[in-house]
Amino acid sequence: MKNAIHKSFSLAAAAFALFAGGAFADIRAVTPVPWDGDPACWQMKRHAEKMGAVTNGGAKVVFIGDSITHFWETKGKVQWKKYFASGRRAALNLGTSGDRTEHVLWRITEGGELDGYEAKCILLMIGTNNTGHHTFAEEPPVDTILGVKRILDVIAEKQPGARTILTAIFPRGADANDPLRRRNNIVNKEIAKFADGGKVVWCDFTDRFLDGEGRLSRELFPDLLHPDAAGYEIWASAVVPLIDKILAAPADEAIPSVWPSAPCIYSTAANLSAEPVSGFPDFLWWGKGRPLEKRNEIVGNGPVEYDLVMVGDSITHRWEREGGEGRELFAELRKKYRVLNLGYGGDQTRHLIWRLANGELEGYKAKLFQVMIGTNNRDRDPAETAAGIKRVLEIIEEKHPESKILLLPIFPRGAAAADKKRVQNEKVNAIIRNLADGDRIAWLDFNERFFNAEGQLTKEVMNDLLHPNENGYKIWLDAIMPVLREYCGDR
Repeated sequence: MKNAIHKSFSLAAAAFALFAGGAFADIRAVTPVPWDGDPACWQMKRHAEKMGAVTNGGAKVVFIGDSITHFWETKGKVQWKKYFASGRRAALNLGTSGDRTEHVLWRITEGGELDGYEAKCILLMIGTNNTGHHTFAEEPPVDTILGVKRILDVIAEKQPGARTILTAIFPRGADANDPLRRRNNIVNKEIAKFADGGKVVWCDFTDRFLDGEGRLSRELFPDLLHPDAAGYEIWASAVVPLIDKILAAPADEAIPSVWPSAPCIYSTAANLSAEPVSGFPDFLWWGKGRPLEKRNEIVGNGPVEYDLVMVGDSITHRWEREGGEGRELFAELRKKYRVLNLGYGGDQTRHLIWRLANGELEGYKAKLFQVMIGTNNRDRDPAETAAGIKRVLEIIEEKHPESKILLLPIFPRGAAAADKKRVQNEKVNAIIRNLADGDRIAWLDFNERFFNAEGQLTKEVMNDLLHPNENGYKIWLDAIMPVLREYCGDR
């Protein structure tokens, strides 16, 4: 069967200028960085002061963070004296104003602030300056999340006998719609997954700072960022019971996390298929999985223009996955074109929306996006799945106005045309083909190429009747190559 290209587009041949800003070889949020390189800067002087306490034996209880932690020594000094200045909770304050995750990483790696003593309880809150000091494009939430994860990893390396109380980033801004608060909320929802009940305990009491509408009071946070004495009292009352449990508990005793007593206010979509929801279930994904791999790939290339960015689920992932059936063909494709693969096994539309909205569209430009998603939406109403795909297209258009989009139908699944899941996918396809607009978005349907003469899907092209094998990926590659040649050049 020949390809059906519906409402195709044409790319103008125009000079392309990369966005402003230099390339950086590492994800900033996970790369240890001192403040400004000046040994006489006030932060370095504070570091030297704290190292005096470190070399003098450190402490069993250690607070790590930014100005919000630092200000226990000023705005919260009464509470610090009351709860943390002496006795078994006598603590070391390693908060430094202005710190981002990369600065904390420098202090606890090259700086040595966790070296030479044995802590039992470490309290970590960091990240609000990552959002406050950089734009979303410069540092999306995914980078901040990875930065917090790296700090936890270093703490575990430096202080293997300690437990960490990971505290939610405090709310900032007047209400729940504040853009920096929303970014912090995204980070909080993900870093909460790092708690394991053993070495890392989650502590979120931020609801105690807010009223029923999610508003932050200036009586508690005069600048809508830093708590005053009453705010530090709330903080102390939340963590003291946890600290006491940790100090008294055997190493193998589980410590329960603290969750908000009232629901946090997050914006949600009425349609679950179009609501951004992270598909990363736990810390293993964030620590060693594909999110870190993909951000390293994007950031490591520096500002770049990709010829093709593929977004999708496992069917797209298997172009490059170790042992994936499309791996050899993908390697050949990348010899000719610069390609970024953003396929993740198991993703539904809502998971892809989360990824695209929170970091995986930042740091590069692209000539062409290829979108194929939806088979994992399972029993959702076809109109809901189509709305999720529409939202994927909208996010790409918002963040990459320079790019064109090649929209593919959901691939067939199941042997027979009457297979319930195949019927479901075809209902979605009938809707989304109309999203092609004749300008930015093209529709390319080559699904019939996967069928035999009787309209059956066979194991000759999909071993499990869902994921293409090498023959199936060859069909896919042959179908998109004319599009690549037309819009990205014949190479």
